[in-house]
Amino acid sequence: MTHKDIIVIFSHGFGLKKDNRGLFTEISGILNKQGIKTILFDYNKFNTKTNELFIVPFSIQAKKLEEMIDKTAENNPKSEIVIIGQSQGSFIPTLINNISKVKKVIGVSPFFHTNMKDIIRRYTASKDNELNFTGVSIRKRSDGSTTIIPPEYWKERFEARVEDLYNKLAEKTELVLISPLQDEIMDITDLRKIKQASIINLDGNHDFSSQYRPKLVEVILKQLYFS
Repeated sequence: MTHKDIIVIFSHGFGLKKDNRGLFTEISGILNKQGIKTILFDYNKFNTKTNELFIVPFSIQAKKLEEMIDKTAENNPKSEIVIIGQSQGSFIPTLINNISKVKKVIGVSPFFHTNMKDIIRRYTASKDNELNFTGVSIRKRSDGSTTIIPPEYWKERFEARVEDLYNKLAEKTELVLISPLQDEIMDITDLRKIKQASIINLDGNHDFSSQYRPKLVEVILKQLYFS
């Protein structure tokens, strides 16, 4: 199989747009030069006038991802589909109904952050944020944008049995989880609960920024070479 037979669908993280703060556009550009087709899309809605991003619940994100997979498979019947997700985007593939059209899922900085106390501590660190699990939450981002979070999102997040869902996904398709050893957001000890997945530990922060990114790209390319 040549690289032209692979299509990568990117699944971005929480509160981000399809470029995933530039991570996905950077990786996509490198893959395109290798002859690998890529698809980036948005889960959430963004108001350019108000600089507000509106989060949608897990179930809606999963539906959007599945629709993208189905459309890609229909238009490219001879291609293999690989999903590359980052953070929460690594988890969304566990929620789709039919993963049979996906050859491999590569999760970067995989999501495990469902502990309410941890979320309260993180989201109340700034007085500009408004956290309301039964109403609308507002989070101010460092880039000047505002993230609007509905109560439906929190409900599905707290109810998610993350480890069980990762394990079920690994039974259905190849699952590779790339974990940053210096992750400042997720608790990497949760990876011990994931069976049958390939776990790759790399030096890096949650976004694999700066000096950590080249190694991440190298590992992703190796995973695609053997897809």
